[in-house]
Amino acid sequence: MDLTNPLLNTQSYYEFLKNVQEIASNSADISLINMNDVLINKIKNSTSSRKITNLIFSGLESSSNDEKNSLSGSYLTKAQTQWEKKLVKSFNLICTELNIPLAKKRSIVEGQELKRIWNELGTNVSDMKKFRPIFTTSELLEHILMLKCSNFSDLALSSTTGLINVPISIKSFAELKRQYERISLDFFQSGLDENLNSVIEQEKHKNGVKVVEINDVVLSKEFSKTGCTRSLRSKLWSQILNVDIGNLDAVYYNYLKQCVFEFDFLIDSIYYKDVKTKAVNDDQLFVFEDLLYQVLLMFARDTHVLKCFEQKSIQPPKAFIKLKNSSDLKYHQVIYPPNGFIPFDGFSMLVAPICYVYSDPMLLYFIFRKIFITHFYKLSIISSDPQSIVGLCALFENFLQSKDPKLFFQLRKMDMQPIRIAFKWIIRAFSGYLQSAQLLELWDRILAFNSLEILPIFAAGIFLYRRQSLMSVPNKLHVESILDDLKSVKVVTILQLVFA
Repeated sequence: MDLTNPLLNTQSYYEFLKNVQEIASNSADISLINMNDVLINKIKNSTSSRKITNLIFSGLESSSNDEKNSLSGSYLTKAQTQWEKKLVKSFNLICTELNIPLAKKRSIVEGQELKRIWNELGTNVSDMKKFRPIFTTSELLEHILMLKCSNFSDLALSSTTGLINVPISIKSFAELKRQYERISLDFFQSGLDENLNSVIEQEKHKNGVKVVEINDVVLSKEFSKTGCTRSLRSKLWSQILNVDIGNLDAVYYNYLKQCVFEFDFLIDSIYYKDVKTKAVNDDQLFVFEDLLYQVLLMFARDTHVLKCFEQKSIQPPKAFIKLKNSSDLKYHQVIYPPNGFIPFDGFSMLVAPICYVYSDPMLLYFIFRKIFITHFYKLSIISSDPQSIVGLCALFENFLQSKDPKLFFQLRKMDMQPIRIAFKWIIRAFSGYLQSAQLLELWDRILAFNSLEILPIFAAGIFLYRRQSLMSVPNKLHVESILDDLKSVKVVTILQLVFA
């Protein structure tokens, strides 16, 4: 795999070159004979060398997560294309019903006013009742449940008792147990009752400080597999995601803000509505309202997000525009929104928890963008990637059925399909369902293990944890009430139960 081009376009690479030049010019012991050896030895110990190593590791890791070829791959590509067409149709329908253009240029006065209230965007929200989500999570689930791979016979598919009827590569319990070994009872975990383990927690914090100082992606991931200590979480996440804000990033961030001031998008109102109806109604997250608007409005305009579509079976939505003040009367195809992503109902809940970790709006933005590009975009695409929403649903059903077939079939007898409850948890990465501290513990493991598989595993664990209550109720209404409130759930306890 060629990592050269992405590497050459980073600020870390320019800093690295500058560092090499400084070493060469300031080292008296360099000659034409030993230049190669001396430079290599000195570069190895430099800060910029560490940054380049982290970039290479991150690039290799992301390439390893590309879609896997499978018998169902082409079928799922077709299903994703159909889903994309449905979303574009829904978007255009909203545009037509409300008689609002997809995008328009703001007047100078409007732009200046928006700039003035940038830190109080909640005051800029007008009546949002006329706007509706482009699609809901239940609509996506129904689309997934209709999928049936024609490469396999009905007989082959009848062996599964769940609703996911697409053969997709998922890991066995033995494979998962090996992969997530560091979650087991053999290792101390952050997120348990820290008052009872204060000495161990203090020792872990000391080790964490050393890890942060070294600034190595691999080491930070390994350390965080047992959870991050609260005071170090922001630094550890930044290192795991390899987000290091430089001057070029600051320039780009201000450019995105300027794009918000200059152009008004229909998608902006969709995001406003989502924040108002989801995050603002959450008694833990409402304080982040203005930050959420800032992040989402810039996110909609960020073409860097199009990186998600490279070498994937998904395509960004397109719109047609006619150039103003031009003799060219033709319509031109453009990607809309510019970031290529159409959000589901509740999408803002994937941004809100990060506000607990980062107070600096710029760092908050780039952290969220990196998490989205690395992980969260997969939560709403149909793909043969085992970590797409289809693969995660299949893993949930397979995992729960293999761990406790009696519970699974008992729920089926009551006409209750577990995936219908777990889907809403998984697609929002449990945001809004868990207490904030517990949610961050869960996200620690997602980032450290570089995998969304934790989500369906944890979802299955909740069913197992409440097994006794679920087995004793007479109908699915009681099942739903048992699983309705997860605020008392402890993430580490559930995960250790699952892998015990």
